[in-house]
Amino acid sequence: MGETLTVKVDRMAPAGDGLAKAEGSNRVVFVPGAAPGDRLEVEVFDSKSSFARARIKKVLSSGPERIDPPCRHHAAPNRPGPACGGCDWQHIAYESQLVHKRSVVVDCVGRIGKFPDAEKLVLPTLRAPKPFAYRNKVQIPFMPGANGPRMGFFSAGSREIVEMQECPIQPDLSVRIALTVKEMAIARRWTYFDGKTGRGWLRHLYIRTNAEGRALVALVTTHQEFPDREVFAAELRAKHPEIEGIHQNVNPERTSVVLGPVWRRLWGQRELEETLGRFRFTASPGAFLQVNTPAAEVLYAAAKDAVKEGGRKFATGLDLYCGVGTLTLWMADCYPKIVGVEENKDAISDAYRNAERNRINNARFKAGRAEAVLPKLAKELPENVCAVVDPPRMGLSQPVRRFLTDRKIKRVVYVSCDPATFARDAGYLCHSGYVLRRVQPVDLFPQTSHVELVALLDRK
Repeated sequence: MGETLTVKVDRMAPAGDGLAKAEGSNRVVFVPGAAPGDRLEVEVFDSKSSFARARIKKVLSSGPERIDPPCRHHAAPNRPGPACGGCDWQHIAYESQLVHKRSVVVDCVGRIGKFPDAEKLVLPTLRAPKPFAYRNKVQIPFMPGANGPRMGFFSAGSREIVEMQECPIQPDLSVRIALTVKEMAIARRWTYFDGKTGRGWLRHLYIRTNAEGRALVALVTTHQEFPDREVFAAELRAKHPEIEGIHQNVNPERTSVVLGPVWRRLWGQRELEETLGRFRFTASPGAFLQVNTPAAEVLYAAAKDAVKEGGRKFATGLDLYCGVGTLTLWMADCYPKIVGVEENKDAISDAYRNAERNRINNARFKAGRAEAVLPKLAKELPENVCAVVDPPRMGLSQPVRRFLTDRKIKRVVYVSCDPATFARDAGYLCHSGYVLRRVQPVDLFPQTSHVELVALLDRK
């Protein structure tokens, strides 16, 4: 047993834990599942020289923002056993979540980016239209259990699966399909992937849904053999006629990466159509789409507002890390010409089809890693360019940051899913000739500590 402390929670830390102080000292304690204003009895499980991490033993008094989490799998002091690691803020009232997400962005912009006026630069968080049932994609792991397969989500900080019986951030269709596939897997006596031994066939269940209540389903397996695939597909379609396509993804590696390189279409449609604003998009099963469609519209509108800020006009637009072209097409009418860059070749094929489907004639796309494509592209650019970047969580690589310092680029609109790496990159750009005008947090992931943002940087 670890040390027991009584703590008072001051605020939420950037990683999503409550930041608390031990009573009678200045010792900093990070507490998962805490809320500001809570007075807690906690047990330390990780002690460092400057801070500790602790789990809640008892809520002595609740802060004003604490609520009962609606999901039975969410962490709660009166619930025994491991909790689902999928959501970490269901216990905090939604309006308060928005305030804390802004605070996280302010902290990163000021502390990491070294912007002294961070409090003025960061705007209030834009809310998500749907706080629940918003995810259009889910990847659910399977693993062997004592009494059959375990299917659900990993407990925070572990590889132990918490059995899924419900999930309020998923649409009901995804949950129903998942429970059906589990029943069918048990009936077929499939084997399940064990990360320790590398044995077993079924690894994950992948489900993508759209606003019209249609779905694509894929089984992620360790090898391609699937003896009764036609019977399986027919049975699953009969139970869930909303399914438009069934696929198999093959991932033979002992890795935490979910999807492998090989896709097989077992039945039906290759892709699923989705509506974003006035646009219709399709995406291959493994291609990137924002997982919260209504909130993505809010995010893209904020990005377009940043492009148009001050009535500026640009000869060409760049969209780096463009995926299937959603953001490219969304802002195509801001420029005479726009170029999207994406390393996933299947996504580029989707992007061209999406441009044709939506009758966008001024967009073209280049397949390849940004680091490889941009040196060649730089020679073709005119003197007045706006670059929109939406990089993965690791942020911009050094070559891409250097490219953005080219004098031809007059404005950068930075869409980020990680305030820390954004702040690092913004600091670099502002030391290289840009000024940070504003940062707009957007909530794409209600009930979690994750926050997206759109930032506007202009060349001085």
